[in-house]
Amino acid sequence: MHEMATFEQLLDTFRATPASLARSFFGPEPAAHCLVITPDDQPGQLVAYVMWFHNYSSFLDRRGLYLEDVYITPGHRGRGLGGWVLRHLAAQALELGCGRFEWVVLDWNQNAIDFYRHHGAEVLPDWRIVRVTGDALRRLASPASGDAAPH
Repeated sequence: MHEMATFEQLLDTFRATPASLARSFFGPEPAAHCLVITPDDQPGQLVAYVMWFHNYSSFLDRRGLYLEDVYITPGHRGRGLGGWVLRHLAAQALELGCGRFEWVVLDWNQNAIDFYRHHGAEVLPDWRIVRVTGDALRRLASPASGDAAPH
């Protein structure tokens, strides 16, 4: 995960630790699912990891499968593993009755955009991610002085 955060130029936001990941994936309410891929002959060597969780579409009235991370180590890229991961998760989405399978891609990562399009994904030009984190999240959650609940 650290390698992926470095590649995506997001290391300044990276906070995951082995303990926090154990809580996220193996706690009483798992936040997401994870697939770890290792070679048959070297089960301790990580080749790739994939994380996903369910979201929901009100218009479809069905949950979806949201791909949070897919990372393949550089030495194992170009061998068909990425396509296998997408097919595997698409099949899982169908099996679970999901209405869609979606994820985001950084606008500068043209290799990934081309790869996803090659596999039938549509990159939606009209949608933007909206996010509130850190101090902005705390400010938004705190009622400003004089704010009252709507009647």
